[in-house]
Amino acid sequence: MNNKLIKGTLVGIIAPVAAFFVYVAFFSKIQSPKLMLLKIIELDRLSHVISLCLLINLIIFFMNIKTYRDEEARGIIFATILYGVFIVLLKIF
Repeated sequence: MNNKLIKGTLVGIIAPVAAFFVYVAFFSKIQSPKLMLLKIIELDRLSHVISLCLLINLIIFFMNIKTYRDEEARGIIFATILYGVFIVLLKIF
């Protein structure tokens, strides 16, 4: 694996988490990310929230494709697939 692929994977993993924190900070009545996460788990909606947070990866992916950074785009797709596997595991268990 080269550095650009690793960078894309890290961006693909971190960006949805950052999107969640931005959502909690600006659009949620619950100001604490920890309390918000506990509430989401309590409502059994964690897989839904992760899926929505992954939309940021779509934007970043297309930005990388448009600027011809294909290796980083592959890393973002890899991270999105990892999140997908995690979501399937959450649904099963």
